[in-house]
Amino acid sequence: MNEKRKNRIIHDKLPSQDDLIVDQIKDQLEEKMQASAMDINLFCKDGYVHMYGMVDVLAEKKKAESIAKSVKGVRKIENKITVAMDSNITDKHMEKEIIHRLTRGERSESLLGVSVKVEDGVANLMGTAKTLRDAHGAMAVASEVRGIKDVVNNIEISDTTSYDDASVNSHITQALSTTDLNYPDILHTVEHGKVTLEGFVNSRREMELAKEIAMGVEGVRKVVNRLKIRKES
Repeated sequence: MNEKRKNRIIHDKLPSQDDLIVDQIKDQLEEKMQASAMDINLFCKDGYVHMYGMVDVLAEKKKAESIAKSVKGVRKIENKITVAMDSNITDKHMEKEIIHRLTRGERSESLLGVSVKVEDGVANLMGTAKTLRDAHGAMAVASEVRGIKDVVNNIEISDTTSYDDASVNSHITQALSTTDLNYPDILHTVEHGKVTLEGFVNSRREMELAKEIAMGVEGVRKVVNRLKIRKES
């Protein structure tokens, strides 16, 4: 891969904030996606990033957007990256491949209750999962299958009625306390299985980690992440 882009002065003009954002995103895409980033293009105007080009699987499209979101100064992303299609791969082929990965992968035990129906390249996931994190794991598995254009999550979280909001809230506190996160700064409320996270963290990585932890608690049906990144003094 190329070395990090230098902030060159062109025609006596310093690069704009949008130029810097584009350079940072491109650097991150090349570092984290390597060859998969070769056909991804983008431009930025006033902090609004427009992404286009082509990738092999849906997971790469989602990863590219996630990488762009992590760059400071990005206000919004329009992701028009397309997933390469192969006319030899049918919906039935994709269904079989998703089922194979769900039942043979490292998450297989927690995804036994998940089924799938593929129509026109769109995978509709159904059935039940034990936690919200398991359901999102099934979505990640499906998005890695070649030919899948989109994934719809209709998985129900099982046994949510067995957990009251107070116990779910307590379990979230306990789960957060086992990490390096400054969990007293993270506020969380639970209402009918819906968790709302508020407060402050030090980085986007910590923001995503807190959400991931909440999603892994049994009884959680949805997570609303309103955490903010603490500004440097």
